[in-house]
Amino acid sequence: MNPVTTPLTVYKASAGSGKTFTLALEYIKLLILEPQNYRYILAVTFTNKATEEMKRRILSKLYDIAHALPGANDYMPALRTTFDRMTDEDIRQRAGESMQLILHNYNYFRVETIDSFFQSILRNLARELGLKANLQVGLNDTEVESEAVDNIIENIQQD
Repeated sequence: MNPVTTPLTVYKASAGSGKTFTLALEYIKLLILEPQNYRYILAVTFTNKATEEMKRRILSKLYDIAHALPGANDYMPALRTTFDRMTDEDIRQRAGESMQLILHNYNYFRVETIDSFFQSILRNLARELGLKANLQVGLNDTEVESEAVDNIIENIQQD
């Protein structure tokens, strides 16, 4: 079994534009392609609330798809189009298998905030460098805020 090899995809859109729907659908597509893919996917969000919503959405939609429930009606047309050589039963079977695998190996279900993702990178880097385990990362809020305001002012259009 080879890990999923898709390019990095970034979705940037305003609130209420369907980001969660799109991200969950793309995640589920990768799982339908290969149920073991959950081990190789990282979905990054900005807030804890968004992280929990993504996890809940993915698992609930997998359940709905696996059991042919009405909650799957918004995802099935896209899945049928993507996997036009699979039957609905094949899609349901893979959704059920994916859901069971995630539930039994939940620590590999990686939907994280950008902060927790970078913290894990820094912890691993510190371990590789032999630094103390109690390494803490600090952020100079005043400097960051000042730089952010400067960037906004620089990018303001005259009109």
